[in-house]
Amino acid sequence: MGLASTYLFQQDFDRTFKFVNDALRIDPKYRDAYVLKGTAYLMLDKKELAISSYETAVQQDPDFYEAYFVLGQIFQADNNPLCIEYFTTASKLKPDNDEFRYQAAYSKEKFGEFESAKETYREMVRSDEDVYVMRGLFHQGHIQQFEDKNIDSAIYFYQSAIKTDPRFLEAWFNLGICHEEKGNKEKALKSYAKCLELNPDFEVAKTRANKLR
Repeated sequence: MGLASTYLFQQDFDRTFKFVNDALRIDPKYRDAYVLKGTAYLMLDKKELAISSYETAVQQDPDFYEAYFVLGQIFQADNNPLCIEYFTTASKLKPDNDEFRYQAAYSKEKFGEFESAKETYREMVRSDEDVYVMRGLFHQGHIQQFEDKNIDSAIYFYQSAIKTDPRFLEAWFNLGICHEEKGNKEKALKSYAKCLELNPDFEVAKTRANKLR
């Protein structure tokens, strides 16, 4: 496996697979061999083979949360709702991992499981890391704004996210849209101005501000 890892680092895939398969002939249930094969297949953009390898890895070790997370990422990149299952499993196996929890919630939101997503986002607000507190607040605002059509609640969550990180560009922008929808032109312009202060090349904010003026 050491040789296989070295050849993988050098992107010598023929030798990588040779030594991985040598290892598997010694121990056909060696979990990390399947992980290494999965990594190699991902580098080769052979997703189906990568999925098969990672699934075999979790068959050998059902508590192997890292493999479930990688499977979630693969399916998420393909816009496949199966990612929810894998991210959720990873999060249950490693409940203190905020990234696992966030990806599970984001996937649920993406595929329309809004109530379950909101429940997880509310849990994230209690995180010790500001980045996940901020994400939890922002996404609750996003659902309130675009799905529940509750603009006042959306404003509350965006403002809370901004208090956590005053440089949160997306929150400022969505806040501006909310103020526009409520007819608060001055507040909307201030929000877009903040966007352009943070990123002068933010063309969408510039366009909306110009239309308001």
